Amino acid sequence: MTTSDPVGTALGSIGAGATTGAVVVTMGVLLLRTLQSSSEPEAVGGTGDLVLGITVFAGIVVAAASGWLRSRAIDDLWRRGVTATLSVFGTTLLGLLAAPADMVGGRPGLAVYLLLLLVAAFLTHAAARQAASR
Repeated sequence: MTTSDPVGTALGSIGAGATTGAVVVTMGVLLLRTLQSSSEPEAVGGTGDLVLGITVFAGIVVAAASGWLRSRAIDDLWRRGVTATLSVFGTTLLGLLAAPADMVGGRPGLAVYLLLLLVAAFLTHAAARQAASR
């Protein structure tokens, strides 16, 4: 019989949701910078706002869904909801770190940050899965 570690599951789910959502947000920032570099920044204008707005919203949805689904070993729905909410908050913080990565390294800096987030997302999903199966 396997029992789950609820604290480990919650922490892993928060990390998994936060990093997965931040991957989506960072991809949006990278797409925006690519659009701006391929044309005049003023020409991108409203399109850039739309791209960034859609990807930030998608990142928030992905973070909440990932945090909720990854924490399904937790029986209490309220705690699962808190886990999903904290995943969204973590996505916001990690997404904001894309700005310094962009300032310091430009598009290559964003690509490196995106790769780091992908590795972190993989590791946190694995940790949450392992904690849920204990």
